[in-house]
This record gives sequence, C-alpha cells and structure tokens, in this order.
Amino acid sequence: MLSPADVKFYQDQGYLVVPDVLDAATLAAIRAELARIPDVDVVGSGRRMEIFKEVGRPDGVAARFALEKMSGTHGIGHTRMATESAVTTDGAHPFTTGPDQCLVHNGSLSNHNAVRRDLIRQGLSFQTENDSEVAAGFVTARMHDGYSLEQAMTASLEALDGFYTFVVGTESGFSVLRDPIACKPAVMAETDRWVAFGTEYRALVNLPDVEDARVWEPMPAKVYVWERH
Repeated sequence: MLSPADVKFYQDQGYLVVPDVLDAATLAAIRAELARIPDVDVVGSGRRMEIFKEVGRPDGVAARFALEKMSGTHGIGHTRMATESAVTTDGAHPFTTGPDQCLVHNGSLSNHNAVRRDLIRQGLSFQTENDSEVAAGFVTARMHDGYSLEQAMTASLEALDGFYTFVVGTESGFSVLRDPIACKPAVMAETDRWVAFGTEYRALVNLPDVEDARVWEPMPAKVYVWERH
C-alpha cells in the first residue's frame, strides 16, 4: 500500500518514481491508490512530461513553480475562463489522462457526458466533470488502441461535438486541431528553429525572430502535428 511518505515533493508538486518496466494496469492501480490519499491529487504521470496546475494569475502560477528555470523541447500553457466546471486546481488546464500526454482546450463540448460514460466503460477514470478532461481521455483511449497522435486527433472530429481548439502534447511533440466551424481564434507561427501556437498573435510577439516567422491561422478541421525525431 502507498502512503504520503512514498511521495517526494518539489515546488509543491509530488513525485513518485516507479520502475519503468511496470505494465499499464499496475501503473493505473498505483495512480488510483495515490488518488485515495487525503489531500493528494494526481495531475500527471510519465517519463518526460511534467504537469503543473493551479488557480490564480498566470504570473503568480509561473513564479510558484519556477517555470523560468525549466527547459525542454516543448511546452503547453493555458489560462482558463471556467464555463463547464468549478474553478479549482483539478479543473485547471492542462488535463492529462495518460502517461506523457496532456491537452488544453478553448471552447465547449456538447456531448462530453455521453463520451465520458463510454470511456469509463473502456476503463478510463476521470477526476472532474470538465468537458476538456473528456477530450483528453478520448485522445488517450485512441492512442492506447494504437492510433498515432494525428489519427487520434482526426478521430475526435467525428466523436466530439461542439466548438473547440485543442492543443495536445505528448513526449515527442504536439498537435493542434480546430473544429469544422473554427469559431475560436487561433494563430500559429513557425521558423526553422521553432513552432508556436497562440489564441492571439500578441501571445507570440516576444518570440525570437518572430518578425521572420511564417504566421498563419490554422484551417478548420485540419490536424497539425509536429514531432521531434
């Protein structure tokens, strides 16, 4: 049995190191056991990706977790205006429902309750009533079935009803998808050194050499994927 003593903390985030050879069922059991420890919420798992969630102003959250000291190949952040569930740490983005996977979402899903019930029957578990967590769970389920990230995102066009822009991160890259109507704003920029996504262009203006970047609005119902090799 696990206890709070098994969890090590850094910057208010807990870490539990387990052998890399553990199978998916055992890892799921460990996650469920951790969730039963009082005052402990499981926000992520995996070998490469770190998940940080909190309520508050973006600058305060960034300072609390010392984000300026971190480095990596890619990162995803989202400031949420709550519409579908309570303003809590669990309800903050990004959502993760599988190892080294996360999703942020701008929009609203109309069939998330039905999709959640179907995913629970498939063995997934959820920590909130948030529609974005359901979208994350759908991508996780499809990739567990052997889909690539691009295929999983494409499948969501048929399975998920509503309006949305999704950004999904994995250990090897990230993907962007807008719904067929594309009523939520989105902009992308790319150079030979980097690729970036934002809801508005002003989120990108401080990137290095952005004046030389190719800047465009993602097309509706088109999956964009970038992965490191």
